[in-house]
Amino acid sequence: MIFASMNNSQVFNALFKQGRSFHADAFVCFFQSAENPEVAFVASKKVGNAVKRNFARRRLRELFRAEAPAAPKGRYALVAKKPIAEADFGALRGQFSRVFRQISRKNEPKV
Repeated sequence: MIFASMNNSQVFNALFKQGRSFHADAFVCFFQSAENPEVAFVASKKVGNAVKRNFARRRLRELFRAEAPAAPKGRYALVAKKPIAEADFGALRGQFSRVFRQISRKNEPKV
């Protein structure tokens, strides 16, 4: 599945207000079910200087790229937390998989 970049600030703000949040040690994932899949990667100045913020976004992007084929259709905003820069990539991958399993479970239709 191909995800577009989230460019509309109104959609972005609506995702933060109305979407569900899933927390991990190194990041927070906001999700909202939608027909057109979009994704945004965010790292605030709390993460560190520009080099650390770019590194955090690159890590989030790569983790998302690995999980995207199995991801439910919708809008995602991945927000980096400070520990993402020093965390082991294998540990991050485990956290990411756990969060996406939670999203899939919450997004399943009730029978």
